[in-house]
Amino acid sequence: MKKIILIITILIFGCSEDVLTDDQKLANEIWDEIQGYEFWNQSPEFTGIQLNNGSPHGEYVQIWINGIVSEFFEDTSASDLLPNGSLIVKEGYSDENGSILNNITIMKKLDSYDPSHNNWFCASYNEGGELAGKNGKESFCYNCHISGKDYILFKTW
Repeated sequence: MKKIILIITILIFGCSEDVLTDDQKLANEIWDEIQGYEFWNQSPEFTGIQLNNGSPHGEYVQIWINGIVSEFFEDTSASDLLPNGSLIVKEGYSDENGSILNNITIMKKLDSYDPSHNNWFCASYNEGGELAGKNGKESFCYNCHISGKDYILFKTW
């Protein structure tokens, strides 16, 4: 009987990766990719924890950018659209000193992912890296970020 329970448990839980959507799998890969993001650059115009009234991320946010985004913003002749591989990480907090983390969200630009939304992939995680909300081609994210140049709200260029 114990063997049957063990086999059933393995079948149910051991195959859980197989039931993930492609977007969920991609979000999990990106979580691995962003490890150590706290040591990435921040945009000079948006450093540290900032007030972010009315945001679903939290009352306060802090944003990090990967090297591709950092280099893009340093180039004074930059185009209107960030390049593929651009990756932005945003922590959302309920308090101004960042002791209450609501979520960690990302935006990553992927070649041919969603051309109608400039190829941005979005995902939200809890502090431990588990998917905490929607991910992929999310109208909720796009509808809020559409007012920014290339869906970016924390910087203009």
